[in-house]
Formats: sequence, structure tokens, C-alpha cells
Amino acid sequence: MNEKRLWKLFLLPSLGGVLVFYLLPFVLSLYYGMIDNMGSRQFVGLQNIVETLKNPMFLQAAGNTAVYLGLSIPLILLISLGLAFLLHRGNRTLLFALLVPLVLPSGVTAFFWNAIFSVGGLINKMLYLLGLPLVNWKTSAVAIVIPVVLFLWKNTGLITAIMLIGYSRIPREYYEIVAGEGATPRVCFYKVTLPYLAPTLFLSGLIAVIQSFKVFRELYILFGAYPNPHLYLLQHYMNNQFSSLNLQKLSAASHILFVLMAAVILITYLMQKRLSDRFTSVELSPTKVLSTGKKTSTLAEKLVLGAAAAVALFPLLFTVSNSFLSPQEVINRYSSQVLPGNADSLARDGLHFVQMTLLPTEPTLAQYKEFLLQSPAYLRMFWNSVLLIVPILLGQLVVSVLAAYAFERSRWKYKEAAFAVYLVILLMPMQVTLVPNYITADLLGLLNSYWAIILPAIFHPLGVFLLRLQMKGFDKAWVEAAQDCGASEWQIFRQVILPNLRPGIMVVLVLTVAEYWNIIDQAIVFLDSTIKQPLSVSLSQMLAGESGIFFAASCIYVLPVLLVFGMGKATTK
Repeated sequence: MNEKRLWKLFLLPSLGGVLVFYLLPFVLSLYYGMIDNMGSRQFVGLQNIVETLKNPMFLQAAGNTAVYLGLSIPLILLISLGLAFLLHRGNRTLLFALLVPLVLPSGVTAFFWNAIFSVGGLINKMLYLLGLPLVNWKTSAVAIVIPVVLFLWKNTGLITAIMLIGYSRIPREYYEIVAGEGATPRVCFYKVTLPYLAPTLFLSGLIAVIQSFKVFRELYILFGAYPNPHLYLLQHYMNNQFSSLNLQKLSAASHILFVLMAAVILITYLMQKRLSDRFTSVELSPTKVLSTGKKTSTLAEKLVLGAAAAVALFPLLFTVSNSFLSPQEVINRYSSQVLPGNADSLARDGLHFVQMTLLPTEPTLAQYKEFLLQSPAYLRMFWNSVLLIVPILLGQLVVSVLAAYAFERSRWKYKEAAFAVYLVILLMPMQVTLVPNYITADLLGLLNSYWAIILPAIFHPLGVFLLRLQMKGFDKAWVEAAQDCGASEWQIFRQVILPNLRPGIMVVLVLTVAEYWNIIDQAIVFLDSTIKQPLSVSLSQMLAGESGIFFAASCIYVLPVLLVFGMGKATTK
């Protein structure tokens, strides 16, 4: 097989999938956004966008989202920057503890956050003990704190990992030179650390913004499709437009979000470029590497890292330990109503406050027995999740490995332009790409079918981006040696490149499992039949109506993703 034909064979599946499931439908959504309805299809230009910008629900959602992002993004960048600095000085193994929340399905920790923020939750319990007014989070204007906390807990590990990579690439000799000139630590930060980290901060900010739109999953499980007006975000508005099949208003909203995201990307890029340019203007020209013993972390720094790891892991430990409570004890401990079984514990005016625990009084497997033997509907939904994730994993890995290799090795003159399109899709929030996915599924007759979720997931550019990034770090001498021995391009791929891609493949595997085992948005939009819903969606119903088996269901549901995460951790060491 000649080289040109091989590149086509490797790249065409990925390019075709991106074209069919992202680019062409996005262009079609531009048309939908400029007609009055699907019946007459009269051209109305920008009228839908203008009406959307005047819609009070959209404006409320946009305002809440702006407040949420304005609080979340600066906080996560500051916290992650500090944690990355401490990890760089000390033991980096704690980073894996910080990353655990990223892979936990949203429903698994929902009970924990409900026990914190409910009207009878831990926060109100503490306020009551202090003699302060209670907070009704369902109506309070400060409820925006909830998505901020959820976002920080789930994504701080990811942003910290990116920051740590940036820290590791700063040459130590630059600090030596500046310190030799009498600069204080503060001056060192502004003259070396901040400018050198500018590209990392840019990437971290973009990923943080994209991840921030996924907080809808937790909010949906906790508060449903129509939460407190102060918690009503753009994700709620767009998903509710889906439920009414208003493609015109939905397309208009997605285009507004697309423009806003493009503006954010451009502004942050210009800011990081300005910082990077400032770094090049600083007169630092080390002629040799100055050896400096690596500073060890102090006791205080170790305590801070330990506390951060404990916060990251606590909801999981809480879920696992409470799975050994009896169903009745779960109800007695966490029901907001005063019942015969909890009347002696702390209560106020008919309101029972939660009695959180990590140590079951009488450990039992009753929850697991009830879930496995007496809840066939939920067990079927678990297997629905399996039916979704297996083809997504297999398809994503095959398509991504082949396409990444073709992008890196082919001489196709348009490959960088095509890869730029992949990056744009990758950097768009799911609420933007969900519109093209829905349009494609509708045109292909895939609605209420698993294929409406599986096919776009297989061709998502994440795996291609990550694997090509790893290939760029390969020693070209390996390939040259294989070529000198007469190896064909297929032999180079199979015997040289593929064996060394294992760490990258495991990273793609972990991230794909974390994303699609945790699926909520697409399942709500594409699957009308309750019998086809994955367990990730049904956990919200279980939280509201069958809390006695919630912990056992959550532990069973989280087990596969934790096993994959453990495999990825072992492989990438």
C-alpha cells in the first residue's frame, strides 16, 4: 500500500465524522437560526438572535452565567497556581487524589452535596448551632455559590495538573539570575513566573471555561431542569429549548454563545501574548545551568496539600462508607422530615438536620442486596450505560490513533488548517456542539437511539488532539532507524509508534470514560424513552425518591470509572 493511500485510509474516518457530525450541521444551524419556523421556513435574518437577546429568561441565564464564571475562573486559576507551586516543591503523588473528582460521575456525589446545601443540610445545621438565620438555597440570591463550589471541587485537580506542567518547564536558572540581582520573591513572580506561565495560564483559562459549562450535570441532579432563578444558567436555557424543539431560538442562542466564546478566546490569547512578549523583553540570558538543590516543602505546605487531597476525596469516602448503612438508617439520617427514627437527633420546628457519618453504626450490605435483587429497573439502566460507553471507547480510540498519526506524519498541505478546525470544535462548550449533533441525529433518524450519542462521541477531536501532542514528543531517530531498515509506513505505525502511545491512549481512555459514563445532557436531549436512559440520569430520580439505595447504586456505578482511572495512573507513572 502506497503512502498517500495509507494517509487517506487513516485520516478519512476522522475527517468524515467531523464533517458529518459537527461542521455541516453547524452550517445548517446557521440556516435554522435565520428562519421563522420549520413550517413556512421564511427567512428572517437576525430576528431570532435579536429576540433571543431580548428574552428575559435568556438574559437571566446569561447574567447568572456571567456571575458564575466571574467568580469561578479567577478562583480556580489562583487556587490551582498555588497548589501547582506546592506540588512542584513536594510530593506530586497527591496530584492523583486531586484528579479523582474529575472522573467521578456527577450522580455519585449528588447525595453528599445535597446533604451540604439542602435546607436541613450541614451548612444550615452549623448556622442553627451558631444562632444565625438559615439559608433556603432553593430561593436564596446567594445560591450561585453552589455551582462555584461544585466547579472548584471537580476541576481544580485538572487545572493544577496543567499548571504543574507549566511550572516544570520554567528554567531554574532564570530565578537564580533575578535573585542574584536582589529581586524579592514578589519581583521574581512578576518578572519570571507570570510571563513564562502565560501560555499555560491561557490554556488553563480556556479549559476552565469549557469545564464550567459542565456543572449543569450536578445542578440538574440536585435541582432539576428549573432550579432557583438565581441558579438558572445558559445550560438550563438551552436544554429547555431542546425539550420544546424550538430549533430557531436554540440555534440563535448557540450562535450567541459561539461568538462570546470566540471573543473570550481572542481576548485571553492577546493577554497571554502580551505577557509572553514582556518575558522576551526581560534581559535574561543564562550561559550555563546553575545547579540549585530542589527546595523541599515545609510542614505547612504539606498540611495544605493534605487538606486539599482530603477535600477532593471526602465526598467519595462519604459515599462508600454510607453504602454500608441500612436503607432505613439512610432515611433517618438524611431525611429533612422529623421521623420516629430521627426525632432524638438535632431538629428545629419540624425540620430534621442531617447526621453525616463516615462510620456506620451497624455495617450491612442491605443496600447492595436491594439494588441488585429488588431494583431491576435501575440495574437495567446500569447496563444501558455500559451499552453506551463500550462502542464509544472502541470507536474513539481507533479513530483517534489513526487520525493523530496521519496528522503528524502526512505531507498533506491542508492538514494544519484541518487540525485548527479540530481545535475550534474542541474548545467549544458542549452546549454549542449539541445543536449540530441534534440536527444530524434528526436528519439521520437517530433520535431516541443510542447512536445519536455514540457517533458524535466517536468522532470528537479530543483523542486526536491529545495523541498527536504525545507523538510530537517522540524521538525522530526511532522512525529514521526503522526507515533505514526498510520498514513501511504501516510497520512504523504498528511496531514503533503504537507501542509507545500507551500512556496517551490511557489518558484518552480515562477522559472518555469520565465524560461519557457521566453523560446527562445528551441523554436528556436525544433519548425520550425512560427505559433507554443511563443510570447517570436516573440517579437524580433515585436521590429524590429512593434514597435508601442511593449510596450502593453510586458505588456500583463509580467502580468501572475508578478501575479505569487506576489503570491510567499505573500506566502513566
